[in-house]
Amino acid sequence: MGQRISYFKNNFDKGLKDLISENFAPFREWYLDYDKSSMEEFNEPFGSEELKTYFRKETEFAADFDKLDKQLVDEITAEFVGQSYYLKNGDGRILDYFGPAMSTWRYDESSEMVSKTKDKDFIRLWNYIIKGRSLKNDAEFNSYTNDYQIGFLYRQEIEQLKSKIEHYFGDIENKKNNFWWNKEKPQLEGFEYIIEAVKKLTDNNKELITGIE
Repeated sequence: MGQRISYFKNNFDKGLKDLISENFAPFREWYLDYDKSSMEEFNEPFGSEELKTYFRKETEFAADFDKLDKQLVDEITAEFVGQSYYLKNGDGRILDYFGPAMSTWRYDESSEMVSKTKDKDFIRLWNYIIKGRSLKNDAEFNSYTNDYQIGFLYRQEIEQLKSKIEHYFGDIENKKNNFWWNKEKPQLEGFEYIIEAVKKLTDNNKELITGIE
């Protein structure tokens, strides 16, 4: 299938940075324990050496955030989201995996259409979702490995992106019921996947999060 984009949300009315901060201690413990088990059972290390070095210092993500290297922040973010299936708190899973998980090439024609608008805000918001976004200064996502990249939009930005799509390309939901949809679908399906994910958000979801692998 190749690279794909997956969607995540959390139901605790928190942003991703706060979510990592509040669950950092159990996440760090789980990560180091999993590495230890992997070495004992398979004689193979697990995860990022840079990340494990930081975790072993028993520091705190929130307190350290401003002075942390951007690549380390991105690596922590990628591993937190990527391993979220195994992470729970007292209220259940920290992140919910949901929505369409489709190959990145299915977004290519929509991306080209976005680029042609020359709308800088539209391009920026679109790229946050399909290329990634760092928690550190909203810069380009760039972890140590980049095997898994994370993107996200805040709630206000989600509405802005949806408005931009509708402004330039119309109501995608209505177009799906149109006779010409099959002809236009290759160009519009990237928009369709994002709108499908947005429709599944609730008032408790402060962000739309993507995992790009």
